[in-house]
Amino acid sequence: MNYSLEFDKRVIKDFKKIDKSWQKKIVKKIKEDLIKNPYIGKKLSANLSDYYKLRVNDYKIVYKIKEEKLLIIVFKIKHRKNIYD
Repeated sequence: MNYSLEFDKRVIKDFKKIDKSWQKKIVKKIKEDLIKNPYIGKKLSANLSDYYKLRVNDYKIVYKIKEEKLLIIVFKIKHRKNIYD
């Protein structure tokens, strides 16, 4: 069963700054893997323990899973060196 997706408004703004070739790879990863199994990402720790991260080469997707709604909320998609800024 596929999960639905929601994107934080900041994600769209940040995503537009990413090179088009990387955008395609990120979208492919989301469509082919993440919506089918959101638990493929690694769970974050400490005060971010409700969130997961999924790496797509040099980029990371930070998201939260709402299991009861079969929903994934994406909060960030950024280069891995800037993801926690």
